[in-house]
Amino acid sequence: MRESTYSQLKDLILSGQLRPSERLSENTLAKRFGVSRTPLREALMKLEEEGLIVGQRNLGYTVTDLDVTKFCNLLVVREALDVCAAQLACEMATEEDLDRLRGVIAQMIELKETTNGAPSDAARLDLGLYIHRVIVESTRNEALVRVTDQVYQQLRLALWLEVLWVDLEHTDLDEHRAIADAICARDREAAANAARAHVQSSLKNMSKLQRIWAHRRTVD
Repeated sequence: MRESTYSQLKDLILSGQLRPSERLSENTLAKRFGVSRTPLREALMKLEEEGLIVGQRNLGYTVTDLDVTKFCNLLVVREALDVCAAQLACEMATEEDLDRLRGVIAQMIELKETTNGAPSDAARLDLGLYIHRVIVESTRNEALVRVTDQVYQQLRLALWLEVLWVDLEHTDLDEHRAIADAICARDREAAANAARAHVQSSLKNMSKLQRIWAHRRTVD
């Protein structure tokens, strides 16, 4: 029940039916979904972890507003972290790590082929996040893993909306494959360039995302 409530709430937020900065009434939502407060609160907590809503003590939850400047600043940090991780992975990754990396790319390809080139947004995002987790873990640098996790968590909303609204050409597979191929070849320069190009694509998408978000705020 929690998962169903979570999915329905997420759809309402990402489709714009629940507007940015809108206050969420737990009583109203519980009646709307026909659930008790417990699964609803669990769903709200999960959405807060993903950055889609914001909780405040004694005030409840509101839908997150999109701060493009904040996300662009985070992407600059992400670029530095991803480039560092890609270069370190070229040196530190074991053959088992490289097999994991190849395995994720294989899953991405299979997902695209089995869905006629239009994989589900959730599955695309999950695999896109997972491949970066595999890369950073292969560096054996716990500090880098921890900081990268923190940055990616704060970017969750922007990454969701980018996949859902902006990246219509599904270029993420090619970009991820370029990073993986370079790491598997242990080519530091190529890995750094591919990682940098991937984040630069997201930075370019932010202006498009801002226009779409602004439009959804004004459309009835």
